[in-house]
Amino acid sequence: MNTQLKGSVAGMLSAACYGSSPILALLLYRYGFDAANALLYRYLCALVLILPLLWWRREKLRLPLKDLKCLALPGICFALSTLFYFISFGYMNAGISATILFLYPIFTALIMVIVYHEKLSLSMMLAIALSFAGVALLHGAEEGGMSLIGTILAIASAFTYALYIVGINRTHIVISNEKLTCYLILFSVLISGLYILTAPALHLQWPHVPQEYGLIFILGLVPTIFSLVLLNIAVESIGSTMTAVLGALEPLTAVALSALIFHEPLTFNLIMGIVLILCGVLIVIVGRRFRATKYRVIIKRLNQVIYRSMHRRWRWKS
Repeated sequence: MNTQLKGSVAGMLSAACYGSSPILALLLYRYGFDAANALLYRYLCALVLILPLLWWRREKLRLPLKDLKCLALPGICFALSTLFYFISFGYMNAGISATILFLYPIFTALIMVIVYHEKLSLSMMLAIALSFAGVALLHGAEEGGMSLIGTILAIASAFTYALYIVGINRTHIVISNEKLTCYLILFSVLISGLYILTAPALHLQWPHVPQEYGLIFILGLVPTIFSLVLLNIAVESIGSTMTAVLGALEPLTAVALSALIFHEPLTFNLIMGIVLILCGVLIVIVGRRFRATKYRVIIKRLNQVIYRSMHRRWRWKS
């Protein structure tokens, strides 16, 4: 298989795997699990699965304290994003929630404009207009309109994920994708566990029947580990921008699975809302060609100083 085809297939499969997480979570909710417990078990399972991968790649888990401090804020934002996302499923159509989450490149670009004073281009303004027109159409896609709480949670998920993206790409930590994901998983376990301990109505739930264990395993494997591995293959083969474009399959997968499994109606407003949001997001992604950046890393070995060039890539998904 040539590199372009391999990367394209990997990118599409990665997006489809990630887009399956809302449906797997909703199936787990049917057994009485809440969002925090579902996330806690998802990431505990993913942690068990990723540690052998790190061992096979001979990755050391230890991270210097200064790097851990730099990683703390992006890691907390990542964990909060997934928590808001999973909670939103209890208030609205999972496909619509996944579509709103896909606004994160818009929020990323807006943060770069407001905080880092990047120029607001005409294409960016068009993308914002299309995306929010799409959200307005989605409001009429559900009977009685979208839940206000669900909409706020989905937008909060997209915004905190955008904060994670900006934060992680503004750090100068040289770290592999797998090791970074391992630490993000650890932050997610800690945040989910803390939320369970502090929320008055929540408590730790234990899985009992084989179906619960099976759903937890699939949730930890498919939208987490499989998606990560395929994402890395796609980025290496076709680059970050094209991989991000193929990420449009994420909300489409969530909407399609919602319709097939939970018989959610595919209304005109829903389809047009998704189309407008995807158009707006793709304008941002294609217009922002984030290239790999080289950092010079000084390594002391046997009293000799060695200079190495390390590549950092823009990470749209984890």
